[in-house]
Amino acid sequence: MKKSVKLLMASTLAATFTTGAVAADKVLTMSHWAGPKHAMATKVHPWMNNALKECSGGSLSLKLENGLASPPAQYDTIRDGVADIGWIVHGYTKGKFLTTKMIELPGLPGNAESMSVAFQMTHEKFFAAAKEAKGVEVLTNFVHGPGVVNTAKKVTSYKQLEGLKVRVGGGVANAVGKALGVAGVNMPAPAVYEAISSGVAEGVFFPLETLYSFKINELTKFSFKNPDGMYTTSFGFIMNSDSYNDLEDAHRACIDKIRGVDLARTIGRFWDEADTIGKNESAKTGSVVIEASAEERAYFKEKTANIQAEVLKEVESRGVDANAALAFMKSQL
Repeated sequence: MKKSVKLLMASTLAATFTTGAVAADKVLTMSHWAGPKHAMATKVHPWMNNALKECSGGSLSLKLENGLASPPAQYDTIRDGVADIGWIVHGYTKGKFLTTKMIELPGLPGNAESMSVAFQMTHEKFFAAAKEAKGVEVLTNFVHGPGVVNTAKKVTSYKQLEGLKVRVGGGVANAVGKALGVAGVNMPAPAVYEAISSGVAEGVFFPLETLYSFKINELTKFSFKNPDGMYTTSFGFIMNSDSYNDLEDAHRACIDKIRGVDLARTIGRFWDEADTIGKNESAKTGSVVIEASAEERAYFKEKTANIQAEVLKEVESRGVDANAALAFMKSQL
């Protein structure tokens, strides 16, 4: 009887490994750099971890690692395999990503969810062919919510920003800051708190979620918002190519199941929720959001009018029909 049971177990295991019906446990490292209160750590990681576990029957999961590298080094960190998966700011890798600037243009209204979906759809239709990201799988692209100007002193006009030391962050935000006459200061997002507290910067271009996640509401009490869309920042959610290709078929299918437009929509929704949290939590400590008047919106549009042509020229340099891409992107918004 014992011999028969052993033979049965052996044959069952052999059949399992032969057919590949059960994938071996696999834990993917997700690189995170924005702190424990950020939505990418509190919302996106748990959601994605659960989705992969459910898809794989528990054999595929994510492990969050914070501080593996500085924000500008995240692309290299994932491409080189220090981490399997992570998110990058396209504007932190100067000169490498140009097509991604299109979604950052001033004058594109929308929240993080709607803009992220439009961005990813445009990427799939136009930008992917440019192959700007090498050594990685682009799982999706997304943006944060509407960018606003956060300052310690009350600002009710863009003219008040002239000469002000403001952290602008990279990408098209730099061009917006220059057009408005700010004294632009560049640094990764996690360094902003110290920069403002030490006087290196007097304000920051940031979405409302950062007021809470980066504790900016401790230093700035006024947020100047343009309903027409002032700017946004583009991000990529990427995976090391070898990590992806080395996955067993069942696990790779789980990654493919959640990638693309659906992932952009989900991340964007979480960032919109984070904007609401940032606004509400900051209001408790006296922070206020000031909406630009019709006159100020017209002034902003005039001052930033030349930015679109410059960005379209850069996108064209990557072999993309920039005008067609922009028209498509706007149609999705």
